[in-house]
Order: sequence, then C-alpha cells, then structure tokens
Amino acid sequence: MGINYVLMPPLQVGKEAGHNFYGSLLSAGIDFTSFAPQQNRIKIERKPSFPLEILVVGRASAAKPFGQLLVIAPEPNRPLENFASEVQAILDAFQETWPAQNRQIISCDVSLRCLYPSTSRHAFAEIWEERLGQSPGPLQKLGRQVLGGGLRFVLSPQPGDPEPTRVEVKIESYLQDTKMVFVETQFIWPEPRPPGSAFDPVGKLQRADQYLLNEVQAFMAG
Repeated sequence: MGINYVLMPPLQVGKEAGHNFYGSLLSAGIDFTSFAPQQNRIKIERKPSFPLEILVVGRASAAKPFGQLLVIAPEPNRPLENFASEVQAILDAFQETWPAQNRQIISCDVSLRCLYPSTSRHAFAEIWEERLGQSPGPLQKLGRQVLGGGLRFVLSPQPGDPEPTRVEVKIESYLQDTKMVFVETQFIWPEPRPPGSAFDPVGKLQRADQYLLNEVQAFMAG
C-alpha cells in the first residue's frame, strides 16, 4: 500500500525541519527504527511487524520545483484502514512541520499491490489460457520460453467526476513465485487541486481499495 503527493511550493528541508518532523511524528504516535535526514530529503523507516517507509523531498530538481511526500507500507499485514489512519497521522505531523496556507497538491497517486494464488500450473497460463482463451501454440513463435507476463490496462477518467482519476491495472505472473498472480491497482489524480485543498488520504485509499475489491476482482473472476 502506498500514497504519494507532489506539492507546491517546494519544502524547506534542513536540520531544523528534520528535528521538528521527528518530534511531530513521535507526538502523533508514529514509531520508527531509522531516521535519516539528508540533503534536501528525509527518509524514515520502520522494520518490525508493520514495516513503513516515509520519504519527504524538498525539491525534486531545478527543472521540477516540487516537493514530495511518499508513504509506503511494503508488507502491510494489516487492514487498509490501519494504514490509512497512520497516513493521516503522518500528514498531521507533516503539516505541523511545514505549515503553508497556500500549499497546492499538484498530483496524487495511490498504489495497492496484492498477490493471489493461481488456479493453474503457472500464473501466466491462467492469464493466457483461461482468462484470454488462448492456446500455448502461438507463444512458441517468440522463440524462447515465456517466463511470465500479463495484462496492463490504462483507464480514462469517468465523465463528470469532480476529482478526475486515471486508473492503471496490472495483472501478471509473479516472477519470484510463478504460482502467484501479481495485481497492481493504481489511482492517479493528475490534475492540480486548488490551493488549500484537503489531502484526504483515507478517502483516496478507500476509493482505490473498493475498485480493487469490486471491479478488478470481478474481472479476474471472469
């Protein structure tokens, strides 16, 4: 699970801001095992039973004068609601450290990645033969053994959506364990929001999760 914000104006990331963010996170109940302030960025990690990664970037580059806040749960092992609550606490600490009434969200994206057991001898065989109705024969024309593959969909925003979202879905065999199907659902809000707009991490994560549980899983089930 992960959520990423690209922000304007760029953030002033230094020793003082890093120290303040450190204290604000602890006050918000966010624990961590490593805190690494670097030039123009802060990277925070937690590696017990509920791993967490936080990245704050002051300015992406001279050509892209944006700030960034990225929060990832690489191995969640918990309900999405718990992660969403932590993201909200992190954002509260973030805004306490870098207050800005005119802050603008340039873009936002949410990514949810899951593994599902295949119903076939190989996850790609399930996708190719069962979902797409293809025979193995045409794959021989590629001249090499197919180790894996899958599907990728880029879906347009819905007409009339007050917060237009582009959706990207990947369904493919998991190369590290070919009996598993890897599914990634990504919601992207590409349009800049008006200055002062709410971050709304809980709503954004829930929207992507509902799409995964309903539309994506219905497609996978055929």
